[in-house]
Amino acid sequence: MSEVFRLYTGNEPKKKSTFQKVTMVVVVLMLIATIAGVVLGAISQM
Repeated sequence: MSEVFRLYTGNEPKKKSTFQKVTMVVVVLMLIATIAGVVLGAISQM
């Protein structure tokens, strides 16, 4: 868990590893999917 905390608090060297890039992409896609789901759900209720 401390590795994840270090990874996101920027105590690692500035160069991002491939794993960090992939993780960020996955997180962003999940956020977009969640927001889209909420918006589409709200629209379909109208």
